Amino acid sequence: MTLQNKIALVTGAGRGTGQRLALELAQAGATIIVVDINPDAVQRTVEAITQAGGQAVAQPNDVSHKIATQTMLYAVLEQFPRIDILVNAAHIEPGNTALKMDEGEWNRTLDVNLKGAFIVSQTVARAMKETGGGLILNVLRPPSPHAAVNAARAGLLGLTEALAAEWVPHSVVVKSFEADQLTAEAIEYLVIGQN
Repeated sequence: MTLQNKIALVTGAGRGTGQRLALELAQAGATIIVVDINPDAVQRTVEAITQAGGQAVAQPNDVSHKIATQTMLYAVLEQFPRIDILVNAAHIEPGNTALKMDEGEWNRTLDVNLKGAFIVSQTVARAMKETGGGLILNVLRPPSPHAAVNAARAGLLGLTEALAAEWVPHSVVVKSFEADQLTAEAIEYLVIGQN
């Protein structure tokens, strides 16, 4: 269990890729902070982790809301001495094509899929800088027929590149992975390499 004593925060952990990674990281020994907009989904993930013998805490939150997200993260950092690993997996898919999409749906998709990753990363990286560094992983979804999803994906790639260059002097490693390629085993290798 390479990730024993590591603390991992996973957004979008109520379902899909985020939930899978939360469960895998817990199985590898990490304590998981489970973040998702859906409180019931958060609780289900926490229960699945604890029933399997892992440790997890629930933090229902909408990552696209800056003040609420920062407040949630400050509370987490009061409860835990640090965050070692951040996985940004929060993601939504719009219901309409570009010709039918309104501005609100466009904004909501980019707010969750891109802005949310920045908000969480910025706050967590500030804490990581003070505690010796950490690992931030941005989950990329496959190319989509939805314009807003692809725009957010391209933005997330650019964001990852910029943050990686800016934060490496602080021992904060930032990488992006395709959703189907990111596993707890891959994260373990990155953690080992960082140490």
